[in-house]
Amino acid sequence: MEKLVSVLICAYNTEKYIKECLDSVINQTYKNLEIIVVNDGSTDNTASIIENIKLKDERIKIIDNEKNIGFVNSLNKGLEYVTGEYIARTDSDDIVKPHWIKTLVNRLEKDPELIAIGAYLTILSDHNNGSNLSKYYKDQDIWKNPLSHKEIVEAMLFYNPIHNNCMVMRSIIYKKYGLKFDNNYKHAEDYKFWLEVSRIGKLENYPEDLVYYRLHQEQTSSKYNEIQMNIARKVRKEAINYYLQDLNINGRLEDKLFFKDINYISDSLYNKKIKSKTLENIMYDCYFSLDRYNKKDILNLIINYKKLNLPLKKFIKLIKKFIRPYKYDNRL
Repeated sequence: MEKLVSVLICAYNTEKYIKECLDSVINQTYKNLEIIVVNDGSTDNTASIIENIKLKDERIKIIDNEKNIGFVNSLNKGLEYVTGEYIARTDSDDIVKPHWIKTLVNRLEKDPELIAIGAYLTILSDHNNGSNLSKYYKDQDIWKNPLSHKEIVEAMLFYNPIHNNCMVMRSIIYKKYGLKFDNNYKHAEDYKFWLEVSRIGKLENYPEDLVYYRLHQEQTSSKYNEIQMNIARKVRKEAINYYLQDLNINGRLEDKLFFKDINYISDSLYNKKIKSKTLENIMYDCYFSLDRYNKKDILNLIINYKKLNLPLKKFIKLIKKFIRPYKYDNRL
């Protein structure tokens, strides 16, 4: 018998898309579902559309927020109603393929060490849709991510390699470990969440596009781009600190980066003879993101060039940035 999967969807003013989303979930080839929809105080016809669909499918459970409490709070509220062994996540403006849940649950069933799994996305993008992501992706593009746990963890040192809207996870993430989405990381809460999940179990991405991801101007990546980038940088520093901790390096990155702290980490790596392309890129970004330094710091960097393990081209660009910082953007 199929194990119960709780599908969690949060909706706020998505009357244009919610029916198509719910229809795609209802039509999954995997049938043992409870479909939890959190209506976050929508002021359009979202609520009535969900109610009408519920009349045709008793697997749908509606949680109505009297007023809008925000995406993160709604997600966490929905988690409290989960009863399934697995939790599947998608968004109210996206469309899932019929075999989405079955494919990913089968993979989880085969590997007990696997705690969560995602997949590739297919982009749905109308012309002039207003989304910032339209600069990088066009309609029907496949958005891929790293596949293995090792590749995912290394990618987290630079960006979020998890598509939150296609993940299927074991419910022990919430029920046993108590992990939730953190409001202190609003607009990049998924990056923070999956970073913490990566510390307790194995992650994977399945090499097939299983969800259609819709680009439009109302999504977080379009409305809060600058805020999202700043919070993502904060999570990235935390990922790097975990990585350094695993390498037994005592130094850590703080919110504000100082030359002496980055130098300490660089010296520790050099003294322990720890080298890799990943560390090279991390240290380059750390030095590149320094806001405060003086001529003595630049001289120190030049004298200790060999300790940095940077290619000459990168080192020259770093010095140029130190001399004319206004020409470059910080990376961390």
